Amino acid sequence: MMAFQIVLEDAKLMSNIVSIISSIVAESRVNVEEDGIRIKAFDATRISMIDFFMKKEAFQKYDVKGADPIGLSLETLNTILKTAKTNEHLQMSFDDTSKRFVIEFIGKNQQRKFALSVIDIPDEGNIPDSIHIDFDTNFEIKASFIQQVLKDAEMVSDYLKIRAKEDGIFFGAESETKEMDTFIAPQSEEMETGAFLVSGESEAMYSLDFLSNFLRGIRSSDYVRLSFNQEQPIRLVYEIEDKGHLIYFVAPRIEESEEIEDYEG
Repeated sequence: MMAFQIVLEDAKLMSNIVSIISSIVAESRVNVEEDGIRIKAFDATRISMIDFFMKKEAFQKYDVKGADPIGLSLETLNTILKTAKTNEHLQMSFDDTSKRFVIEFIGKNQQRKFALSVIDIPDEGNIPDSIHIDFDTNFEIKASFIQQVLKDAEMVSDYLKIRAKEDGIFFGAESETKEMDTFIAPQSEEMETGAFLVSGESEAMYSLDFLSNFLRGIRSSDYVRLSFNQEQPIRLVYEIEDKGHLIYFVAPRIEESEEIEDYEG
């Protein structure tokens, strides 16, 4: 395994990203490659898949040779990164002697350092490079709006129903004693009108727990792109400024149990 050293100017940015990923995947292989950092993994139930990439241009320093994956506890990494302070830089490196992943927070005239043991994570082997679905419904919505939808739905059910029509998007949840409904038109200030593309009518239902794990970590002022079809996986895309992306797939709730890999194209 080759040593590397990379520096990100905003430590809190990586803290926010790892917080989202670690709520979905407890441990994973982290690929520090010559063009950027990648994490791609299924959750433990294989109902969802996370795909993270941050390009090398996002880093203040990016000195990488070799591309061997590093197995890390993302939950432990998240605990450490949560201590990041405003205006601290984040330096990450691999100590080839001790075989440890090193995290350093660099502030003005001060520095904090942690070292994590690398863990052995079996290669899942069948993680697809991409999931090929021609989506009939695509829209971009403010995170604060969809976060409120999830909070409303969680008071009623464990699942969120999404229905798309040409005049807008309907969100709903129901139980034996309660129900909720929310509608948003493409002309709403909470939507990117130009990104609203609906071809016909689609409806599907998804686990609120899985959706919330991803969406609750997104900054409320940012936008998230959602795409889905009738009873097929939903894709959520969060563009990390101009630095990279988080893409999240969740399989729908249907009568027969589905795994996200069933939709590999």
